[in-house]
Amino acid sequence: MTRSANVTLEGVYRHFGKGRSRVDVLTNISLTIQAEEVVALLGPSGCGKSTLLRLIAGLDVPSDGVVMVDGHTVTGVDPRCAVVFQEPRLLPWRSLRDNVKLGARGEKDDSAVDELLAEVGLAGFENHLPKEVSGGMAQRTALARGLAGHPGVLLLDEPFAALDALTRLQMQDLLAEVAQHTAATVVFVTHDIDEALHLADRVVVMAGRGEGIAEIIRVDQPRPRDRSHPELAPLKAELLARFGIH
Repeated sequence: MTRSANVTLEGVYRHFGKGRSRVDVLTNISLTIQAEEVVALLGPSGCGKSTLLRLIAGLDVPSDGVVMVDGHTVTGVDPRCAVVFQEPRLLPWRSLRDNVKLGARGEKDDSAVDELLAEVGLAGFENHLPKEVSGGMAQRTALARGLAGHPGVLLLDEPFAALDALTRLQMQDLLAEVAQHTAATVVFVTHDIDEALHLADRVVVMAGRGEGIAEIIRVDQPRPRDRSHPELAPLKAELLARFGIH
């Protein structure tokens, strides 16, 4: 069973390069994400959303400041976190079952893995190779692999961006169900305002590159929520205006 974890960033900076070639990507990021919360990182390309996700996962280190998961400073790849990338990144020579088992951290119980595949709608496809399934099914497999190690924090970097519109909506609903069922803390990167409002308890709006957090918007509707709920409309208008769209 997942034991959700909280995430804390205190005065986090991240820059690349030195001197005149230095690029400031994140500046003075301070943010606390509560256990079981779903948080969306929304902002323009290049503003540091994916970098922030990598810092939480321990795939990168801050230039300054501290990143903590459950009060413990992240100093390397953190076993309490799992990452789902934009591309499924499945091993083509392994079955879907065996790909999911890679995330199970040494557990070899096929029945538990098959149960997880069924949970993401892939019952009966356990022995298929990645080339034998659709892009949406491959991304479902990647989600199952991320969940296989029972992470306290599930990190997703634009996981549905490459999918067609209908499959993307289905995957959003699946993620909402998974978040509800596992009680994991979820942090995801998106460029899609509707996606952020449909899934997140809070939307962290990033400013331009090196400018930090512009605004945090709370979505008070309970999850899972109705995309057409009238209270989401003013939040969408506010976010569109933030990005200069009217």
